[in-house]
Amino acid sequence: MATQENDERLGSGSRMLATWLGVLGVILLLFLVHMVISLHNEIVDQRSELATKQDLRNLAVNIGPTNPAMDALAQDCTDCHSEETFARAHGMSGDVADIVGRMASMADASISQDQIPRLEAGLTFMKCAHCHEISRLKELAILSPQERWDVILEMTEKAGSTITPEEARRIRDFYGDFWGWHSP
Repeated sequence: MATQENDERLGSGSRMLATWLGVLGVILLLFLVHMVISLHNEIVDQRSELATKQDLRNLAVNIGPTNPAMDALAQDCTDCHSEETFARAHGMSGDVADIVGRMASMADASISQDQIPRLEAGLTFMKCAHCHEISRLKELAILSPQERWDVILEMTEKAGSTITPEEARRIRDFYGDFWGWHSP
């Protein structure tokens, strides 16, 4: 008789424990559902505050240097050359590294070795500006580094492109430096 009473007491205790655990599980589930709904509502409220990709394009076109290539060249090259000279003479043909090296070796040039990478990047970027408006090139700023690299590679493969693989890397590596927004 005592064992039967103990079994009933244990069975009753197990049922009681299972009931409490079930109630606790339902309460936790309701709490979790409430948190998910609250998070969803907060995200919906924030969407009106987030910028669209078009907003970022518009912003990119209106901030940063007016012409990053000319900004890169202005300090060292514009005493002798104008923007038109760069676009006409250096914008489409010749290896940029050779051109900058030749200019740096001239007696009256005041180009230091530290300035050469920036000048090469500026002239290389002018190859892009030969076909594309600066505003279009500024839109690259909203892309991730990988997306930007993909666009640059796509442009090197187009018919009539004069951008070499080395110049493509130069554009990629110095793009962030032009605007100072992010490094490569």
